[in-house]
Amino acid sequence: MKALPLEPDLGVEIVEIGHAMNLAGLPKEFVASAVHMAFEFEGVYDLIKLWAEEQDPIEREELVIDIQEMIDDYSENNLSTPIYVRFDDLDTIAKNIRAFKDQLRIIVDQKGGIKHLSELSGVPQPSLSRLFNSSTMPRRNTLNKIRHALKLNQVQLSTQWSH
Repeated sequence: MKALPLEPDLGVEIVEIGHAMNLAGLPKEFVASAVHMAFEFEGVYDLIKLWAEEQDPIEREELVIDIQEMIDDYSENNLSTPIYVRFDDLDTIAKNIRAFKDQLRIIVDQKGGIKHLSELSGVPQPSLSRLFNSSTMPRRNTLNKIRHALKLNQVQLSTQWSH
């Protein structure tokens, strides 16, 4: 992820979006982290800008989740730059994610299904259903819970977007 060139208009825009997030009732800690990271990283800026432009509450909620995941990845892994996937790479990545999740779903079904996995892993059943029915990459923490619950030796994530 590249650093964002900070011009005065851009800085004001980030602060204004942060204010809108605050007025929308998002937690202050989240807003502060999102704004701070948007000043530094283009990927977070792109996401908060999408949030500001989005009218659908469900889509806005999904963007908040994406922003939080970037914040978490940055914090948990002490990254000097958070992971950022270029939008023009998304089609290829989506195919890779789908193939990975299809293979994982076969294993889940062989070992008792989603309901059983939910009980073993502590991941809510609706979250697991969403994980397998969407083309988004699950968080590493969720994959580790699945791996441990199913007693898998390893879940290989060997593509560039999983690091």
